[in-house]
Formats: sequence, structure tokens, C-alpha cells
Amino acid sequence: METVCYGNKKITFEIKRGKRKKTAAIHVTPAATVVISVPRDMEEERVCEIIEKKARWILEKKEFMSSRGHFNVTKEFVSGESFLYLGKQYRLKVIKSAARENACRLIAGRFQVQIGEDLDAESGREAIKKALVEWYRKHAEEKLLERLPNIARKAGIKPKAVEIKNQNKRWGSCSRSGVVRFNWKVVMAPISVMDYVIAHELCHLIHGNHSPQFWRKVQTIYPEYDLKRRWLKDHSNITDLF
Repeated sequence: METVCYGNKKITFEIKRGKRKKTAAIHVTPAATVVISVPRDMEEERVCEIIEKKARWILEKKEFMSSRGHFNVTKEFVSGESFLYLGKQYRLKVIKSAARENACRLIAGRFQVQIGEDLDAESGREAIKKALVEWYRKHAEEKLLERLPNIARKAGIKPKAVEIKNQNKRWGSCSRSGVVRFNWKVVMAPISVMDYVIAHELCHLIHGNHSPQFWRKVQTIYPEYDLKRRWLKDHSNITDLF
């Protein structure tokens, strides 16, 4: 195990040497340990440089993995549970009110959901869930439409329309007619991962499959797209939360 410093924090990591040619791959395990896979002949000094370059991402991923114990696939929609937004965990606080209208806000580092005080337990959970979904969908649309134009310019293509959907097991999709669709749950991912999903779908408007040409196009927009793909794979259970 080796260690590098990033500010006042230390990152301890394991080096795995193998048949890789030029690239290095960093993986933060569910136990929040760091493993970097590198070519057999890569010097240790170079490995440390790579870790230092990715230190911020590594620390963010370690923090998430450490808190993953509070991030259950099956949600009860009760105070104290954690929910993701833009890659960070926020705890839920349920407020019962005489007001009939349910509402969700992200304030003071918490999701605050207001529901009617006369609701029973089951109806209350459904009201909380509905309020959260509405909040997520609204903010997903805002973020996606805000980020898409710049990425579209980089990709050199503009979609005919953008739709926000509840897609099972998919982060996004596109049609031959030029419509791109995004799962609203992608707003739970970090901004950089959301940008990758946008780029991925836009590139599919040019290349319909996952051919080498497709991945080369994606790479022109995000040279480190493989790290974003890894995040999505590690957090695939997000699509089962609601």
C-alpha cells in the first residue's frame, strides 16, 4: 500500500500491475479502498502523480462509499434517510403540516418534505415519495437543459427535442428522429457524470451503436469518460430507488 497527500488528507492506495499498455485505471471499492491498475513497467513516481491528479475525485468517491451504508435500495421515505442529488447525500426531514399541499425543498443541507398532518403512515410515505419525485424531475430538467447546449456544441450536433422520462435500467436513450431522452434519476449523479450521459446520447445521434467510432467521438468530449461509466456501473441501483 502506498500513500500520497492532498492538502491535509492522505490517500492510501494499492497498485496492481498487469498487461495494460499505457493507461491507468483507478477504482474505489465499496469498502472505500483505492486500487489503481497500471502497466507492469510504470514507475511508482508516475503512479503517485496520477493519484494526485485524481485526488479530488478519489476523496469524493471514498466519502460516498463510506456513507453508502445509509443509502439503501429500498426506501421507507422517513426522516433520517439519505437521498442523492448531484453526487452528494442529503438527509430527509419530514414536516407534517395543516396545509393540504405537499412540497419538497432542499434547504440547509436537507431535503425538507411537507405533507398533510392527517395522512396515515402509508399515505404519508406515498405523499413524500411523490413530492420527492416531482422535485427531482423539475431539477433534472433544469440541469439537463442547462448543460446540454454546450455539450451539443462540442459534439457538433443538436437534438430535435429533449424529454425527461422515468426509464427503467437506463440513464438515457435516443431515437432515429433525433429525440434524446434522459432518466430523471441522472440528476442524482455528479454533474460530470450527468454531462457524460448527455454526451453519450448525443453521440448516438451520430453513431447508432457502440462502435469504436462512437467511443472515439465520446472521448473527444470526455477523455476520461471511462471514469464516468464506472460511476454509473457502481451506482446502477439508483434506478431502483423509486
